[in-house]
Amino acid sequence: MKPKTTARRLASDRWERVFWISWLLAALGFAVMAAFAAATDYFPADLWLTHRFQDVDAAAFSEALDAASRLAEIPLVVVVALGAALGLGLLARHLGATWLVAALVVSLSNRGVKFLVDRPRPADDLVEVGEKTSSAAFPSGHVTAAVLVYGFIFYLASFLIPAGLLRFLVQASCVIVIVLTALQRVHAGVHWPSDVLGGLLFGSLLLALLIWGHRRFHSLAAGT
Repeated sequence: MKPKTTARRLASDRWERVFWISWLLAALGFAVMAAFAAATDYFPADLWLTHRFQDVDAAAFSEALDAASRLAEIPLVVVVALGAALGLGLLARHLGATWLVAALVVSLSNRGVKFLVDRPRPADDLVEVGEKTSSAAFPSGHVTAAVLVYGFIFYLASFLIPAGLLRFLVQASCVIVIVLTALQRVHAGVHWPSDVLGGLLFGSLLLALLIWGHRRFHSLAAGT
């Protein structure tokens, strides 16, 4: 084996270990957070943060939050994911299309965590509740789906779209949808900030696995 190839393989193995150690630590942090969420209706700072955030009463701001949140809920998130997958398929990027659909499917695992934690939604005698829903609160399903679908589109754009304005617009749009969706769930009073943080963390854990899997399959397909 050539020295350069050996050095590259050693560097790859080192980063692989760093990735898995970091992922396991993050997963442990999420597990601890989920355990606390199962034991209490809301964390000490949740009520204060929600009140402060709901004090922001600007119509344009609320409309932007609502628009972003709709892009992370069924059916629009399905339309976005399948539309992007179809576009990738037409461009002969079948691997990326397959894994993007997988990101959409994996987001449904959020429901299993919700069932296990079974945390109640914010009560309307504590905060202003703008939407009524009966499902459990932790972690936020909208945020999990946004991180997985739009996070994976962000990742794909980083190497499928040449550097320039188009890539910037696509990736900036993905970030905006994720951030505004997270803010909207608190602003609407349907989630505590800790629910949203749990959704961000859970979605990021799953997204990291999807990206790792995509890169591994891509390397195998390329014979490297």
